[in-house]
Amino acid sequence: MANILVTGGTGNIGMYAVAEFCRRGHNVVVFDQAAASPVLQALAPSALLVQGDIVDAGQITEVVRAHDIDHMLHLAAFLGPESSTDPIRALEVNCYGTANIFEAALRHGVKRVCWSSSIAALGVMPDYDGRLVDENYRVAPTTPYGASKYYCELMSGIYLSRGLHIRCVRPVFAFGLGKLSGSWGANYNRIIYNAATGRSSIFPAWSKNGLQIIYNKDQAQFCVDATLAPNLSNWLFNTPTEKPFSEEEFIALIRAVVPDADISLSPEPPFGSAFPPNVDGSRAIDEIGFKAEYGVQAGIREMVDYYRAHPDQGL
Repeated sequence: MANILVTGGTGNIGMYAVAEFCRRGHNVVVFDQAAASPVLQALAPSALLVQGDIVDAGQITEVVRAHDIDHMLHLAAFLGPESSTDPIRALEVNCYGTANIFEAALRHGVKRVCWSSSIAALGVMPDYDGRLVDENYRVAPTTPYGASKYYCELMSGIYLSRGLHIRCVRPVFAFGLGKLSGSWGANYNRIIYNAATGRSSIFPAWSKNGLQIIYNKDQAQFCVDATLAPNLSNWLFNTPTEKPFSEEEFIALIRAVVPDADISLSPEPPFGSAFPPNVDGSRAIDEIGFKAEYGVQAGIREMVDYYRAHPDQGL
């Protein structure tokens, strides 16, 4: 049984990661800016929620000491859309905050830190043709969010050389029960909510090369697996996905569950056009043994069933 600290544990991925750690019998402390989370409480009643900010190094050190933390899953971040309008805060939270996590873990004997980078750290090179790229693909982030995450990947190498056991996962776009506004994944959550409740939606355009997307419960499971896996050959892992979906393919998956869904296509993406390349997740399958429990279609079906039973959730 491990004592695990999860930062950002009330988020769309974090709350399901916390629930999965608890299900596996571990003691979990959630460090988050939120003072309370009814959803997290329902999913993981045994988890302890501590309010704080990762930019405050003293708070991180105190919670690691007080709860004898031996594993950390660091998911707290200043997200992509907000980072484009406030890049200074993106640097504070994503770079300085992550440094605080690494430093506290190194100084206080934490056995392993797993943290969430992003495929946004990669960026698309001019010659990109839609192929799957592995963890050795050359990096050229094109957004403040992607650049901040890449900086943290570089910083991981520094702390690895100093003896900290680090794992890094690169999530793809995660959708699922949770937020209905404010992020890429939430945008698609809203479309599924609208389909389930008989409302119309405009589906935003995305890359001509398709987009890799994963159900948030599956992404959470991957983060948990990466945190707990024993000795591995590598420290950096792309998220395995089913395939890159076109807009039409993803809409077809929704209509397979809601045949009369009123969804039209928009020519414009919601947060600009800086799309990352499609990634090869075979390293995570081979070394960590990750296998998605849900998949995209089952995730959509679960969401539709939930929103039909709780139509007031998005109002």
